[in-house]
Amino acid sequence: MFESEDEIRELQALMDRTLASANPHLLNIVKPERRLNARQVVRYLQGTKHVAFATVNARGEPRVAPLDGVFIRGRFTVSTGGRAARLRHLRANAACSAAHMDGDTVGIVVHGRATIIGRGDEGVEEIEPVWREIYESSPFEWGEGVVFMRIEPSSMWAYAFHSENFPE
Repeated sequence: MFESEDEIRELQALMDRTLASANPHLLNIVKPERRLNARQVVRYLQGTKHVAFATVNARGEPRVAPLDGVFIRGRFTVSTGGRAARLRHLRANAACSAAHMDGDTVGIVVHGRATIIGRGDEGVEEIEPVWREIYESSPFEWGEGVVFMRIEPSSMWAYAFHSENFPE
């Protein structure tokens, strides 16, 4: 785990705020007994988790793509090449969402704004070594203009049909 106790508390507060303002439909699905707490989320999101990463294009149309997600310090990080459409979208409008799901077993959704982090940018010293360890190479070696995108969340919730199967 890469999260401090303060970061876990911050993540829990975010998740609590999200569900406190959720609509009845979501609350009917993400019932208290099916919610994961921040500590369960952090433990579950170790290593690579595949996410559907969504942006909007210049016309406001949604675009989604499967990406590898790595959870670091209470934030999802994803990477992309310098010529990817999603990078153009984020430079024009940083709004994004990511969803990780495994059938009915677990679902984790985050909405927020992406911070683009390239080689030499602030924050890369926390992110790049984790990705290097997982993939045995640096994403910066994978192609031209590769960057990370860290989602700064405005809302986040986590669901598990059997939350008791997710240890803290």
